[in-house]
Amino acid sequence: MRRILRNIWINLFFLLLSIFYEITFIMNNKPLAYSTTLNGDQLFHINRLHGLSKVFTSPIVFDNYHQVGNGVNYFYPWLTFYPAELLSKLLHSEARGIIVFLVIVTYLTFSVAYYSCKIYLNWNAKKSILFSFLWTFSSYRGVNFFNRTDIGELIATIFIPLVLMSFISLLKDKKYKNWIVLAIGMSLIMLSHILSTLMMIIVFILVMIMNSNYLKDIKIWVSLIISAVATSLMTMMYWLPMIQQQKYIGISRPAKVILYDWALDMGNLINRSFNNNYLLPNLGIMVIMVILLGIIKFNELKNIDKIIMVQSVIFLWLCTKYFPWQLLQETFFNYIQFPWRFIIVVTLFTSILGAKWISKLNSKYIFILIVAICISHYAFVLGLPEKNALKINSDQSIENICKEYTNQDYYPKAATNNSKSIENKEFIFNSKNVSIANLKIKATEYSFTVLNNNTHKVTVDVPILYYLGIKADSNNKLISTNVSKRGTVSIDVEKGKSKITVYSEYTRLAKLAQKISLISSILILIIGIVNFYRKRYIRLE
Repeated sequence: MRRILRNIWINLFFLLLSIFYEITFIMNNKPLAYSTTLNGDQLFHINRLHGLSKVFTSPIVFDNYHQVGNGVNYFYPWLTFYPAELLSKLLHSEARGIIVFLVIVTYLTFSVAYYSCKIYLNWNAKKSILFSFLWTFSSYRGVNFFNRTDIGELIATIFIPLVLMSFISLLKDKKYKNWIVLAIGMSLIMLSHILSTLMMIIVFILVMIMNSNYLKDIKIWVSLIISAVATSLMTMMYWLPMIQQQKYIGISRPAKVILYDWALDMGNLINRSFNNNYLLPNLGIMVIMVILLGIIKFNELKNIDKIIMVQSVIFLWLCTKYFPWQLLQETFFNYIQFPWRFIIVVTLFTSILGAKWISKLNSKYIFILIVAICISHYAFVLGLPEKNALKINSDQSIENICKEYTNQDYYPKAATNNSKSIENKEFIFNSKNVSIANLKIKATEYSFTVLNNNTHKVTVDVPILYYLGIKADSNNKLISTNVSKRGTVSIDVEKGKSKITVYSEYTRLAKLAQKISLISSILILIIGIVNFYRKRYIRLE
């Protein structure tokens, strides 16, 4: 009973901190504002949210992304973002839905970090709370939350400690059944943010290299292989349809940048970190202090802390121009786009060290530190720019933005060269005796009337992006669709008057992948639950 009450109080504490974390969001609408000074991803993710209402049956929504039928749901994971849509329906407001969703994301970041430490590192409550606090209030997460508003990365941040700590426990404690949690955690990261998945694989490789003595155990390799297979099966609903689309059409990926140009100068990074705000990616004072203390006291550290310290420095190196990013420019690493993304890994390792060291202090000083971080956080949010900001604090503003916002990520490659005509909703005909009337754009339907005054069929190039699964009806009869030269939907229309409706469905392969993912997830969850209660039963005996 005492343990249950303690858990209730701890989770209540996390919930209150989560509300506080977002209090200026509610009061000043700043995180739901797009600032031209900061260039965050607010508009992109607001459009994603708006496009999730029918996502299980209609992968493409036609009334967002400037109403061109952007197939972003094929290429950007959406399953862990879907609860925001459910909250929007429950609260009858997308603006309120996203606000409550982000409070829940912050609460889960606290809670999952806390229990990951308790279960997989065998830490006490004090040390675990400190880690969850340092992790959730980290400067880099603040930049993601209040500046960049990278919701995919924020959701992935929930599960990163769970994945790393269960992985470490698998290696060092020979907890072979951790493959279940590892697979579930990696699946949730992949279904939130694909780049975070790539980064975690890099983390795994480094951790394995630095702990290679544990890899002599063949059972660990078996567990890792099973975990990788399970992750692949549970996430097949995402990666298989994406590959199918890319192979068939050729998709424009998000901007390919020069990695070296986006790596940080070490001096600038340190200056930013001591300024410690949410305007630009930085480490934050706490991370800097842990690294400096670790370097100064390195010879006095325990072996495990030395390894964590070295890993922190390696990933710090990856954030900077000192790393030879030029050599990796034409490799899969260019998908990372911004080398400073590795700040999140530096933050993870230093938060582990920081929690261990700070927990040794007197409780009075720990309390003062927590209060100081909370006050600093509030000041950083208030310091965000208010000029040149587009407020996204009402459902009407969200609706207007979804109609007007353009983003050419994930366009068919041919469409990127013809984006202006597509976004201007220009129909193209192979005959002049054709006209369009009654254009109506709904979430799952793009309908119009073709008046063909010719005596034969005509080809109509519709300003809707073409993806596999796009279908069209003419006078309620299914007609074939093709891809035009400008990467849009091309249809043949009979003479006379035809009412055309364009809509989208998942391909057969995509539907099969969804079923495999669902069945695999259910089976793995059942195995996990059975193992949990079996372990608990053995403990009670």
